[in-house]
Amino acid sequence: MNEEQKSAIKVIKQRIITLKNEIATQKKTNEITSQSIKISKAKIAKHTSQRDLLKEKEKLSLIKDESSNAKRYLDESQAADLEKQKEETRYLTWIQKEKEDIAFLQMKEAMLSENIAELELVRAEVAVKFQESQGKVPSDPEFVKKEIFETQYSSRKSDSRRKTTEWERVKNEAAKLPKINLEDTYEESR
Repeated sequence: MNEEQKSAIKVIKQRIITLKNEIATQKKTNEITSQSIKISKAKIAKHTSQRDLLKEKEKLSLIKDESSNAKRYLDESQAADLEKQKEETRYLTWIQKEKEDIAFLQMKEAMLSENIAELELVRAEVAVKFQESQGKVPSDPEFVKKEIFETQYSSRKSDSRRKTTEWERVKNEAAKLPKINLEDTYEESR
C-alpha cells in the first residue's frame, strides 16, 4: 500500500467517523422534534377544551343574567382561542422541521453509505495490486473483483446524490410560516 492509498483510507475513515457522530446527533434531534410535536398537539387540545369550557360558562352566565361574568368568560375564551391559534402555527412549524430533519438524516445516512463503499473500493484496489504483485490473475477464484466494488460505490453515490436532492427539495418547498419561537411549546404558562 503506497502513501497515497494510506492517506485516502485515513481521510475516508475520518469522514465516516464524523458522519456517524452527525447521524447520532441528528437522530436525537429527530426524537426531540417528535416529542415536541406530541406536546404541541396536546397543547392544542388543551386550549380547545379550555376555550369550549369558557364559552359554556359564558352561556350559563348569560342565562343567569350575570353580564360581568359573561364578559369575563368571553374574554378568557378569546384568549384561549388565540393561544390555540399560536400553538397551531408552532405545530405546523414542528411538522415542517420534522420533514426537513428526516430528509437531512436520510441524506447523511446515504453519505455514510457512500463513504463506506468508497473505503471498500479503495481497499479492493489495494487488494488487487497486492494480488497482482503475488502473481495472481483475475481468472483466479480468490482474486478480488474490483468491478463489484466499483458498481456498489456508483450505486451508493447515486443514492447519496438523490437523497441530497430530496433534502434540498424538502427544504425549498417549506411553507413560508411566520417566524415564531418554537421553544414556546415547552412553556407551561401558555
